[in-house]
Amino acid sequence: MAEVGTAVDDIDACVVSWLANFESSLKGRETSQAASLFTEDAAWRDILAFTGNMRTLHGRGSIEDSLKISVGRDDRFAFRISETVSVERNERAGRPAIEVVFRFDTAVGHGDGVVRLIQDESGMPRAWTLLTALSGLRHDLTRKSIPRPSEQAYEGADRRNWLDYREIEAAYTDHDPEVLIVGAGQCGLALAARLRQAGVDALVVDKHERVGDNWRKRYHMLRLHNEKGSNHLPYMPFPENWPTYIPKDKLGDWLECYAQSMELNVWTGTSCDAGSFDTETRRWGVTVSRGGRRRTLRPKHLVLAVGVSGAARWPAIPGLGEFSGAIVHSSDYTNGARFRGQRVLVVGSGVSGHDIAQDLYWHGASVAMLQRSKTIVASLRPGAEKVYAHYRSTAPLDELDLLNVSVPYPVKRERARRLTEEIGQLDSELIEGLNQVGFRTHTGSDGTGFQMQFLRAGGGYYIDVGCSQLIIERKVDVINAHSTAGFDAEGLVFDDGSRQPFDALVLATGYQPVSDTVAGLLGSAVADAIGPVWGLDDEGELRNICRPTAQDGLWFIAGGLAEARIFSRFLALQLTAEVSGIQLAGRR
Repeated sequence: MAEVGTAVDDIDACVVSWLANFESSLKGRETSQAASLFTEDAAWRDILAFTGNMRTLHGRGSIEDSLKISVGRDDRFAFRISETVSVERNERAGRPAIEVVFRFDTAVGHGDGVVRLIQDESGMPRAWTLLTALSGLRHDLTRKSIPRPSEQAYEGADRRNWLDYREIEAAYTDHDPEVLIVGAGQCGLALAARLRQAGVDALVVDKHERVGDNWRKRYHMLRLHNEKGSNHLPYMPFPENWPTYIPKDKLGDWLECYAQSMELNVWTGTSCDAGSFDTETRRWGVTVSRGGRRRTLRPKHLVLAVGVSGAARWPAIPGLGEFSGAIVHSSDYTNGARFRGQRVLVVGSGVSGHDIAQDLYWHGASVAMLQRSKTIVASLRPGAEKVYAHYRSTAPLDELDLLNVSVPYPVKRERARRLTEEIGQLDSELIEGLNQVGFRTHTGSDGTGFQMQFLRAGGGYYIDVGCSQLIIERKVDVINAHSTAGFDAEGLVFDDGSRQPFDALVLATGYQPVSDTVAGLLGSAVADAIGPVWGLDDEGELRNICRPTAQDGLWFIAGGLAEARIFSRFLALQLTAEVSGIQLAGRR
């Protein structure tokens, strides 16, 4: 093996040297020497390239142990600096480093990576963070794309046109899909689009009557709270003249357009009733109901793209069943027109609770919010915009996504802590105003704000689009749940015996875990074996999302539009490898 490298004065040369040393160490299975190229506190995030999974290895010792297992004698590696991205000095979470995007090849495909090098005490560059992500499979190992009818085919005796062929393909009258995707939201559609491009036959089923109804049927004032630039779907970016924060109905229509334009096979108005895995045939038996008819589909792989939560959660609050007024869960709330002139209590202080309280106020209701726990609050501008500033760059979207996923959990957490501190200073007047009227705020369990809260729990925060000012001005009252005893027929009962009457309740109390959905569909044994879906594991990776699960042939994908775009790539790669008989490195 060559020397560790040249001094960091010549950053191009030191990166070339580091990559060359890393490559030669891997080829020679010199795992100790490979590990010596990292700092003691290094973090290596690998997505499918070496471990066959999504993993983050923390510390030099863990990196060496993993290399001993994952690097085989038949593996082939070739590393090179990206031709399109320059080597540059950068700072991540307050730590200066040389940051470079590189490309590499393996025995089964090609990948993209990002390494951040820092200077050790001897002046030599060592890797502080490393990302290696498989981005494509070798074409000679995979099947070809789904064949399209040639122009000559349209001139045949059957006189079939494009629509005829599409309807035949989507009917599945004489065969089963290789992959069945349950859920036609952004995640299910993004995955289906990537699989189609890879030549993998996938069918999407959804209970709604139209693609996009999962957005259209939500409350009237809903719009995305993160910027358009971070939310594009694969292959079809949003038009440039679209608003920065996309309204729900516009997004629902776009999803429908996306499914049609990408020629995805989607069965709407279709319920998924039950499923089981046959260990002998290695196929699922999934019973679906569509148009009054039931059919059992037998795909090789089943993907649940039903979000990070299941059925609506009704809180166990004493006396709730005694309340005589209307009770609506946020999942069934559309707009506040029916509550005009009424006294309405919104139970819950997350995004939905705030948006619904604001909508009720605009529709002339007298609104109060029952806050049950502290809530992370950040302004939309200038606060939350800082979190998504990365995607305002003019760089290609794939490159921005790569830099996004290249940040391992410890660095991401520190970056979030620093951003939350900065946002807190910008929002100090907002937070002080909320606290003065009794609304309780915090910055997360470790001060890392709403971004990490989303990854850990999927909720518990609010990005302010106007409701906070209504609360500060007492146009929306705040009631601390700790001072209440429950409900009676008329309304809310307080600890001191006093009462506050309400005409209606809106329960913005979240949803059951998706594991309940799994148990109902596939049985409790499968749900128990898989465990929690979403949230972060000990390595800082999302649990069971776009990764192999404890149940063969069962996969999950969930998250917002950015997660749909980014992680659908990696799940599609795994599914393409599975149906093509390709064994990914690390899956031995």
